[in-house]
Amino acid sequence: MLRVCVYLAGFWLLCFGTIHSAVFLNLIPSGYTEEEYVTYMFSHTETYFIPVGLLLIHLSTIKRKSPD
Repeated sequence: MLRVCVYLAGFWLLCFGTIHSAVFLNLIPSGYTEEEYVTYMFSHTETYFIPVGLLLIHLSTIKRKSPD
């Protein structure tokens, strides 16, 4: 049950971060350079949810070795 909760939390964080990253893509046509865009992305905590979500999903799918 814990693995399912960790997976769902990771999935939620990944979706949340990806949606915000896609919304931030609208800044490029408005005149931001690539450097300004990357700086803007890393200045918002929502984009840090992407690697955290991926890590939680990965950790929830790892099988533990059974003690012999």
